[in-house]
Amino acid sequence: MVKSMENETDGSVEVAILGKCVYLKPLGFATQRNSLGIPEFLDAMFRTGCTHAVFDLSKCPGMDSTFLGVIADAATALPRRRGKTVTILNANERSRRQLHRVGLMPLVRLHEGELYPLEELRLRKMDFVDFPRNRSDRLEKIRDLHQKLVRLNEGNQELFGSFIRMVEEELEQNRRAEEEQRQQ
Repeated sequence: MVKSMENETDGSVEVAILGKCVYLKPLGFATQRNSLGIPEFLDAMFRTGCTHAVFDLSKCPGMDSTFLGVIADAATALPRRRGKTVTILNANERSRRQLHRVGLMPLVRLHEGELYPLEELRLRKMDFVDFPRNRSDRLEKIRDLHQKLVRLNEGNQELFGSFIRMVEEELEQNRRAEEEQRQQ
């Protein structure tokens, strides 16, 4: 069963739009609990003309593989655009190792050293917790984000392959249960 993060108290995400840039700042651990709605949000922002995403990890002590998949999704979302579309700010050593291990470094700009946004940047807390809305959609999103990571490099198949299979099994069980409920 996919671990539920329901009891985590931290993990909100602040967002700002600055020109054609979407700025995202996770507060607390960046996990599947608080990040599954980010790809759809970024997709909508990219459709409206934004061309770049910045992930400020200054208040993020760690991230799970689903959040790494969110970054991978953002980094590959604009295939016709030349250059890197994602910048990572204020990543701690652990986060830098994670980005490197899963193969994200060629796709993102990593700003070395501390860098903080302008004071006038108006950050708004976004609640990505309830997106997607139902369990099947959540499981599909978790699977899809991990499949993005697997496509980045061969080593990720070993890292995430069994997890993806587990999510697919849980998704199938969930779909059968939903179908049984509809038939009753």
